[in-house]
Amino acid sequence: MNRLTKYQARLLLPAIIDDEATEQEKSAFFEYLKYDPELEREYYSTLQVKRILSEHLPKKPAPEHLKKKILQRLEIEKQKEDFEKGMTAVNTSKESKNKRSEWNSLIKSGFRYTAAAAIILMITLMTVQLLERSTGSFNEEMFIIENISAQHFQQSNGAFLEPHIATTSHQEAENYLRKHYGLNVTIPNLTGTEFAGLLMADFHSGMEAPLLKYIQKDIGENIYIFAFNLDQLNSYKQMKREDNAAKSCTTQTDYFVNNVNGTHVVSWLWDNNWYSAVSNHNGHDLASLVEPLNIN
Repeated sequence: MNRLTKYQARLLLPAIIDDEATEQEKSAFFEYLKYDPELEREYYSTLQVKRILSEHLPKKPAPEHLKKKILQRLEIEKQKEDFEKGMTAVNTSKESKNKRSEWNSLIKSGFRYTAAAAIILMITLMTVQLLERSTGSFNEEMFIIENISAQHFQQSNGAFLEPHIATTSHQEAENYLRKHYGLNVTIPNLTGTEFAGLLMADFHSGMEAPLLKYIQKDIGENIYIFAFNLDQLNSYKQMKREDNAAKSCTTQTDYFVNNVNGTHVVSWLWDNNWYSAVSNHNGHDLASLVEPLNIN
């Protein structure tokens, strides 16, 4: 697929948010986002809206009486359209009447679509106002660590940059972070993998975070873990952990799996650091590799 235009990328946005796009479309969309900060902000804002709506307005099946009313209304509209088509056919010999019929049909359709759009807009505005009062989440644009971790992985198709320090020694990597960045980070042990080193990644908008790389040679898979010092993280007012993950992870063995458009992101808290792991694995399978998260 060729590089998308802004118009094409914006058209794809709803399908990306609802995880209905093809892998090729996702790849092209996230590649385009690298060059369009405005649409990138819109993407994350829309993700946030979807998350808030799902938390505060869970889906419920429509009542039977509403289904019947909708079906009845659709049938009435269909009968009207069939009648108008029939009238147009009868008057085909009279050009002026044809034109009037076409204009009338267009005007009626326009009224119907305008009315529908007005109703949708009114409901949306009411929902936004309700959520603003109940959560305050729309007052400031927020970015979620787990969403951005998944986006990095999706954009790169699992193939990240080569490490700044290529080492299999956890101790050497920990010393490197302490000496060069003042970070006390524990490098996790992952069963059945080989630690391959780390790099300081531009996580989002100039915010850097250590990115740890692991290799599963027997199956040809890579696993990546972002690590964040909570004190530094709190200094970024528009960056935060996913709410459910933050609430769930309070001990050394707790973890939480977020499904971000089909990519599982595993989060946990050790000491004063927050870890966000991503791979092609199911999230719980990935968590089972991390010591001591694999305690049953």
